[in-house]
Amino acid sequence: MIGTRPAEPGPAPLAPLALAALGVVFGDIGTSPLYAFKQCFTTGRGFTPSAEHVLGILSLITWALILVVCVKYATIVLRADNEGEGGTLALLAQLRPSSRVGIPAPVTFVVYMLLFAAGMVFGDGVITPAISVLSAVEGIGVATSAAHPFIVPITVGILVGLFLVQSRGAGRIGTVFGPVMVLWFVAMGIGGVVALARDPRVLVALNPFYALSFMVHNGVAAILVLGAVVLCVTGVEAMFADLAHFGRRAIRLAWYGAVFPALLLNYYGQGAQTLVDPRVLENPFYALYPGWVLIPMVILATMATVIASQALISGAFSLTQQAVQLGYLPRLTVVHTSHAVEGQIYMPFVNYALAIACLALVLVFGSADRLGAAYGLAVTVTMLADSLVIGWVLRGRFKWSVAQTVALVGLFLIVDLAFLIGNLPKFAEGGYVPVGIALVVFTLFTTWVAGRRRLAIALSKLSTPVAEFVKEISGRPATLADGTAIFLTPHPEGIPFILQHHWLRTRMLREEVVLLTIVNTRRPYVDPANRVRIEQIVPRLTRVTAYYGFMETPNVGEILSRCRPQLPKEIDLDDADFFLARPRIVKRTDRRKFPKWRRWLLAYMMRNAKPLTDSLGIPPDRIIEFGVALRV
Repeated sequence: MIGTRPAEPGPAPLAPLALAALGVVFGDIGTSPLYAFKQCFTTGRGFTPSAEHVLGILSLITWALILVVCVKYATIVLRADNEGEGGTLALLAQLRPSSRVGIPAPVTFVVYMLLFAAGMVFGDGVITPAISVLSAVEGIGVATSAAHPFIVPITVGILVGLFLVQSRGAGRIGTVFGPVMVLWFVAMGIGGVVALARDPRVLVALNPFYALSFMVHNGVAAILVLGAVVLCVTGVEAMFADLAHFGRRAIRLAWYGAVFPALLLNYYGQGAQTLVDPRVLENPFYALYPGWVLIPMVILATMATVIASQALISGAFSLTQQAVQLGYLPRLTVVHTSHAVEGQIYMPFVNYALAIACLALVLVFGSADRLGAAYGLAVTVTMLADSLVIGWVLRGRFKWSVAQTVALVGLFLIVDLAFLIGNLPKFAEGGYVPVGIALVVFTLFTTWVAGRRRLAIALSKLSTPVAEFVKEISGRPATLADGTAIFLTPHPEGIPFILQHHWLRTRMLREEVVLLTIVNTRRPYVDPANRVRIEQIVPRLTRVTAYYGFMETPNVGEILSRCRPQLPKEIDLDDADFFLARPRIVKRTDRRKFPKWRRWLLAYMMRNAKPLTDSLGIPPDRIIEFGVALRV
């Protein structure tokens, strides 16, 4: 099958794509100067703003941006796309083991690792809006101390409004993403340049010697600082996750042309301002701007953080949809908020969950400094998983030698493990938040896929070979009724159990029977011309297999419209009835393989999943369901 989504957009839309990428892709990492530099001096034992410490931390930030963003993601990871699609689950689609159609693949170590990393992305999606908006609003407190009691209420109000408008879609907000972020990066760069003019000596921190010297002279305390330095690269995974929307060239152009220089100028400006007046460490970002421009910068920062939060929320919707399509979550309600852009969706359950968790974090932690302790661990684990998995991709897809792969992955692991070690002490101070969220999501992922695998295997054992079924029916013919019956079955071979149901075998069969199987491929998109495959098993019995990518939503209407030209005229699809089995879990004697609590969780998820028939767009008055008891 040939995917329909190109891996790279053409050269014509490069400039508009790069402009749009500034807001969607770089909103998170672009707002990190609001809190990252300050966190480096408050993490661990706390460092004094001496020249040695300022230059060492600036050098660490510089080389974190170079090694993690420029080398790892912009150069290597962006090449590991799945036919243009990026993100953790797009990697998973490439690496998950093969399995029989209709039966989920077994969960391997790589799959476990990527599923946990995906869970950490959800944790990151909860913390990012909270800390970003809170950091921006705290600028009001720099202008006047009387505003301090209102910082949390204002933050809560902004976040409530942000989550309330999600049901209307991100399209209208998205039209101003790029221009606002251009203004934001320009303002950041100008603030940094003005401060650098006062004390340009901080530019020596571009030399990695200062980073190495800082690490050597400060030992364990320097390792702890890495837990704050990683905040300057939070959001880097969006470069890969949003690859399909913008392409490599546009993302790289936006990064090197605007984001990277603006970040460096601003961080170095904060460093220069700190050397001139150490008291600015209370809020070094806003200290770059004089009083008359401070309030406009607070407003601009708030807009930028709302944009960054919007990008994370939209990313959570997309990631959840991918997980559903790949079979790692039950079906959820998806609302398409745009008729023109398929990727603009709204998922009520995900939105409510994110809103509750995000608001709880703001109310519990109360400040960006305290919330910073909970931040960083999520992105560190995600980066570590990407580093490990990229080795498999380089070896299997790009045919790199073992020596080349080990050398590059080893470099990435050194950096990622250093960041992870630096973040581990933050676990008790708030790092447990993203880990707890990740564990919940990971448990849902693994329970659903393991349970579905057991159910699918049990159901497949109830199917009958075609020859045996035909022989049985010919020997005991049932009463034939006018019309067509379409049986939904996950297995594109044999006769499904539902067609052998006692009621159907002894009472009535339709004149025409169609077995319909929907197959989700490893690819993100399937060429519509290759959507369906039709096989005439025996007279009056036809098998239809429909193929969809993991970024596509199957629809029975589309399948039937593509079948009509190829099916016999006797088959009336317009008035067909749809038959399907509804599994019911029955206790198994062997509880060690599937514990009772997982069986309960699986049953709960099955009861609350959106009905398959709703997802496929089947009219309710044409559905007939038969119960089947399965042991798991």
